[in-house]
Amino acid sequence: MSFNDPTTPLENHTPVVGVEQDSEYNVTELNNGFTVLTETSKFPGAVHFGFMMNVGTRDETAETSGALMAIKNTYLKTLKHTNETVNYGMTQMSGGEFKMDFDQETTYFRGHCIEYDVSDMFQMMVDCALEPKSVLSANVAKAKNRKTQALKEHLSKFDPWAYENDLLLRTAYGYNTLGMPYYGLEGNVESIDARMLQNFVIDNITPKKCLIVANGVHNHNEFVSLAKERLGELLPVPEHQYERSTSEYIGGEFRNWTETPNTSITVAFEGAKWTDANQPVFQVMSELLGSTNGPSLNRAVQNLAKEHSFVDEAHTVNSHFTDSGLFGLTVRGPGSHSRELMDVLLGELNGLKTNITEEELNRAKNHLKVQILSDMDCGRRRLEEVARNYMTFGELNFDKYCEKIDSVTAEDINTVSTASNLLGC
Repeated sequence: MSFNDPTTPLENHTPVVGVEQDSEYNVTELNNGFTVLTETSKFPGAVHFGFMMNVGTRDETAETSGALMAIKNTYLKTLKHTNETVNYGMTQMSGGEFKMDFDQETTYFRGHCIEYDVSDMFQMMVDCALEPKSVLSANVAKAKNRKTQALKEHLSKFDPWAYENDLLLRTAYGYNTLGMPYYGLEGNVESIDARMLQNFVIDNITPKKCLIVANGVHNHNEFVSLAKERLGELLPVPEHQYERSTSEYIGGEFRNWTETPNTSITVAFEGAKWTDANQPVFQVMSELLGSTNGPSLNRAVQNLAKEHSFVDEAHTVNSHFTDSGLFGLTVRGPGSHSRELMDVLLGELNGLKTNITEEELNRAKNHLKVQILSDMDCGRRRLEEVARNYMTFGELNFDKYCEKIDSVTAEDINTVSTASNLLGC
């Protein structure tokens, strides 16, 4: 695969060795602020590529709420090199895929295709990720956001728990930072226009917040040359003075009345941020409690579903962010057993403070490691995990995941559980 002249000098090139025996990871920081990270391998396969940005719904405000959903609803609409029809057709003809997703802290454009189409698909990704939205695109985004909100309201009548995560974060952090709604504030839809979207991009999507990643390539230098060529004469720009607001966990209680005979109760408390030394402990704790839809030997199945006929469903809440986290448990069942549901929920959380057998601990660890290794076995998932790992820690340490899990002891779980305050969310 030859994209460009591989002899082009590279800026701040850093090889990362020893992560995997059959793969090599290389990182290059370009002069204009962008960072390129690749996983090169001799094994043939599709090329996966992505554009990860350190911007999410927590970076929206009351004035810009819904901006990321608007961008998602129109991400294929470009003007400089192509248009929506061409972009859609290019994706279909390549036999690959191209999507855009976002969450509370990151935005991720990702795609894959065969080697032959990488150059064109990469250009499309750059345009979709960086091109300012036109007036026409903004008008379409407003209409689509309006329909998105209407669809959300309609579907919530059939599944009252569909947007429970939004309610949980909003109660834990308020109407700001991590509590900003995923779909945007319903009352802000009519404020969406080209000026708002363009200002949001200028303020939040800057080179130093962007990480360009790829795997399935055979030469890091070639991909860096492609990135430099397709980014064009994008000169260094002053990073905006905007700083991400620190999230503040406030806790509280929220009750949402729905037309259903069932009750869903969640009790959660502030957990660990990604860089917290106790983060692996919370991961193992989450696996110990598990879900009624998961393995049959976790506590949600053994202690809740099997022993209490009124428990219809149970699952762990475990979220990690750059400066905070949430951990807890959700149980669902008939409203007539609300008190019993609360009692067994609190009993399971308190059970983490007491004896944990070696067998149970090892089972949870092994199941967690299998999940991680299975995800890392898939090129698309591994690329996203590598990107998130590098963006969070500034280095690649995903090969230490299993070691960190193995180091967790029953005493660690008891200590973390005892030190945490169970505040209802």
